[in-house]
Amino acid sequence: MADLLLANFSISTWLAAGGCAQSILFLTLPRPVALLPAVILLLLRLAKGALITLGYIHNTYTDGAFLYKSTAPIPDEDGSIPAKAADKGLVVFIVGANTNHPMGLFAPGFANVGDYFQNMWKDAEADREKWGYLGKANTMQMATAGGNALVTISYWKDIEHLHAFAHGPTHRLGWDWWAAQNKKYPHIGIMHETYAVPKGAWENIYQNCHPIGMAQIKYPIRESKDAPLKLVSTITQAKGGKWRTMTSRMGGKEDEGEEC
Repeated sequence: MADLLLANFSISTWLAAGGCAQSILFLTLPRPVALLPAVILLLLRLAKGALITLGYIHNTYTDGAFLYKSTAPIPDEDGSIPAKAADKGLVVFIVGANTNHPMGLFAPGFANVGDYFQNMWKDAEADREKWGYLGKANTMQMATAGGNALVTISYWKDIEHLHAFAHGPTHRLGWDWWAAQNKKYPHIGIMHETYAVPKGAWENIYQNCHPIGMAQIKYPIRESKDAPLKLVSTITQAKGGKWRTMTSRMGGKEDEGEEC
């Protein structure tokens, strides 16, 4: 949330706000004291950056990253790594909302859009098997010509499940609200893109990365028919065999071509 707030306004706006705050400190405190907070913060950050770069202290930015080449396949129904790479199709659904308004994410009506989106994700996660919902990546904030956009990449079992969710009650509430309110809030935009990807037509690779995209997904599986539903991560080291190259990760001939 803090990152979204910081990115909501332009750098010049934040610089102006900081300048005003610093001016207030100069008017109310002795000059050396007024300067102290900014100087200390800047020196600490410069010192930390230099010490990490020179190798004197641990690089905390790599904590949680997979410091090796890895891939994230779709598991079999019991949660095991598939024998053949990319042996299942999937749907990539990109959905977002943007605001063409000087208040950005605080524009009138945009909070309502956020609430409907949150409710829809909760519904998808609460009944993953019914909706064929596999998971989603963290929501991203993107700059547009008119302001800001929040965009989420999600993954679904197939187009039929996605269509069923789109006509389900939770999405219908948001749909109906937008149909009734879009003329009231012309500064709010809604978008989506849908990609139905057949098996053998997708792959992924990550190296020295924190989980991102499909690597963030925890798939719903049952170890047996009567076992409870649980979520598993399938990130595995991309080393040799069917994980070695882009071709092999898409179900093609193993170890064909240069490693990538």
